[in-house]
Amino acid sequence: MIVKDVLKQGYPFVESIASALPICDEFLISDGYSQDGTYEVIQKIAILNPKVKVFRDPWPNKKNVTVLTDVTNILRARCHCDYIFLVQANEVIHEQSAPLIKAFPKIFPQVDTFSFAFIQFVDKYKFAEGFRLRLAKNYPRIVAKGDAWTLGTSDEFNRAKILRSLIRPRRFYYYLAKGVEFVHANPSYDYLSRAMYLPNPIFRYWALFPRDFIEKCRRHGELFQMAKFAKSYEELERKVDDPKVFWPLAVEFLEHTKDQQYPKPFDTIEVKDHPAIMQEFISNSKAQKYYVREEIYEKIKTL
Repeated sequence: MIVKDVLKQGYPFVESIASALPICDEFLISDGYSQDGTYEVIQKIAILNPKVKVFRDPWPNKKNVTVLTDVTNILRARCHCDYIFLVQANEVIHEQSAPLIKAFPKIFPQVDTFSFAFIQFVDKYKFAEGFRLRLAKNYPRIVAKGDAWTLGTSDEFNRAKILRSLIRPRRFYYYLAKGVEFVHANPSYDYLSRAMYLPNPIFRYWALFPRDFIEKCRRHGELFQMAKFAKSYEELERKVDDPKVFWPLAVEFLEHTKDQQYPKPFDTIEVKDHPAIMQEFISNSKAQKYYVREEIYEKIKTL
């Protein structure tokens, strides 16, 4: 996991770490020299649980999303276990799914990579869903891709495969056909890569509380160079103290500025169906910002 000022942005990163710890033999975290207390929180977690290893890596001075990939891959290169598992700071693994994720390498030792279903939430609203490659054998060719939203094969590996296939047209056609098939069918039966359903999907919380939503929009506007996005959310700030009014407007705002897959009205799920570690947040209608709970520190000691 990489983090930088995620406390200020309202990422449930403590809960994310706690949810993934039962899966991992070690948990590597890279902090990008946070200034908001994030670093102090993960330092405390590392003291409480010896699985957690904390590093500090400066983020490249870039104005695009590849900075996230660059830093993730610096951290990824430090992994030395047999498998790697990528989790982002707003992703929480349901307690019913964690044991199965941990067991997949033993159940399917021949499979190189695993993709898992996820649902993205804005407050209680289901906003998007899909699959993301999250678990893989620790091969150097498996790296973070895009804006570190998923794992995949490195550009160097892909180029080498393509160049070698050019002298064997049938092999080139095979790679091309399989690539098209994967994009359009995403078969779960491939012996090297499988898309797996879990007892519960990975829960991805885009924003939990109103002021976190505003801060997240501000940060995304800067990072993704979305001037219109950054300007438009300012209108929402006037409603930030009234969650009942704020959230429907916030979801409508996102609908017009980001890709979404659910038709309106956006659906919700009951509090009891969220990961147990998140249910206090989901049922808290008064909080304005994410807060670190002392009881989670106690829980982390035993994971």
